[in-house]
Amino acid sequence: MESPYQDENVALLSDTDTVFNTTSNSSISPTEINILNGHEEANFDITEHSNYGWFGRFRRSATAVMIVAAMALFTDMIVYGIVLPILPLIVHERLGRDSKSIGFLFGCYAIGLLTATPIFAVFSDKYHTRKVPMLFGMACLAICSLLFGIADKYWQLVFARIAQGAAGGASWTLSLAMLADRFGSGPKLGVVMGTVLSANTLGAIIGPLVGGVLFQYWGYGAPFVFCASLAFCGFLTILMIVEPLDLKSSGLDITTNQPVDENSIIDEDLNNMNQEFSTKSPSILNFILDWNIITICFSIIVVGSVLAGIEPILPIYLRGKFDADASQIGLIFIAIAIPTFLSPAVGYVSFYLGQRKTCGIGIILLGVATPLISLPNNLWMVWLPLLFFGAAYSIATTPSLPLLGHYVTQKGGGAYGQVYALWNMAYSIGMFVGPVISGLLVESFEFQNTLTIFGITALATAPLVFGKRSGRRFEQVPTDEFVDVA
Repeated sequence: MESPYQDENVALLSDTDTVFNTTSNSSISPTEINILNGHEEANFDITEHSNYGWFGRFRRSATAVMIVAAMALFTDMIVYGIVLPILPLIVHERLGRDSKSIGFLFGCYAIGLLTATPIFAVFSDKYHTRKVPMLFGMACLAICSLLFGIADKYWQLVFARIAQGAAGGASWTLSLAMLADRFGSGPKLGVVMGTVLSANTLGAIIGPLVGGVLFQYWGYGAPFVFCASLAFCGFLTILMIVEPLDLKSSGLDITTNQPVDENSIIDEDLNNMNQEFSTKSPSILNFILDWNIITICFSIIVVGSVLAGIEPILPIYLRGKFDADASQIGLIFIAIAIPTFLSPAVGYVSFYLGQRKTCGIGIILLGVATPLISLPNNLWMVWLPLLFFGAAYSIATTPSLPLLGHYVTQKGGGAYGQVYALWNMAYSIGMFVGPVISGLLVESFEFQNTLTIFGITALATAPLVFGKRSGRRFEQVPTDEFVDVA
């Protein structure tokens, strides 16, 4: 199937990042040209909302969008990380369940994520709002955290875990879509997404440690009260913002210094150029039928399953081999998250190296790193292969997010929520399949062989990521117009 967008090397330099020429676009002022070229955004954020006070301007700024997205991802991940070292111990020691029950419970997060993600995405794209479903998701996260705290039966934990996954679907899908709404495509989007993912990393680092310490010293309910309180703070943060789609729909002209988002300026100018963009936003079905998009999503299923498969069996392994307690297990899990602080650099470098190529390299490294986790004979030496694993995970996943954004832009834009819903659905499938498979494998083949099987699976996936299909190509001519040269 031929893809309707440009081949990757051209697609990565998206039309919205093309340098605008003052000669051929004489109707555009120098200030607007700077904005279109991605310069002086800070000054633009100050002047575009001159009728508002400092807080009103901040609520409408690009910085506020990044803060809200970062807070949503941070909250989701810290809550996820807090229960990470606790749930296996509760299910195994308190409820007397086996590894299969632990694996299924971890996979229930993916059930909620997979179910809720397309609903949130379609709703947000259809009604042009990211804020409302994000608020609903954050409220759901607070409620399910309290459910964890009062649950004393296995089915109650399952219900709370599914609700937690549904809340995560809102946070991930709509945060990424909001960033794409605000920053368009190009190298800036990769850096911004990498920066926001650093907040996600911070939550991943703090979560297991906080969860282990609270559980160890303050009892069963303390971690979940903390989670509910943090989710409430996230709810207030999201409530603060005026989202980019609201600014775009205001319809006010930048020349009057009234509120308007820079993306609307870009869209208006591009509509006057000979670009062959569709006027109808693509749907999830269009994305599923596209080879380049679906292979990236399939790789995310594999990467997600490898990480999620390790999460429920590693605490039991560390407990059995090294007699590690909950706080020590939480510290061990931090090693996976630390390398992902490099996500902004990975996002920037991958734009020039090739984002598909970078994803493929990351998957190969992930396949190599996974079996190494079982080799150390000292508890704290487990940090080394986990650091390697975390770095490989970041390289494999970070470039995929702006890459999908570029593909949507080349298909006409307007469906960022749905393409990131597809990414989330892929990841949620991996999060469900991974724990279930690892729970079955570890009982039959033990810990080391289970990790080897996961590593081989990752290596087998890499050729699909490297093997992209090219569609039509567009080339720039001296008049700054784009001509179809297919």
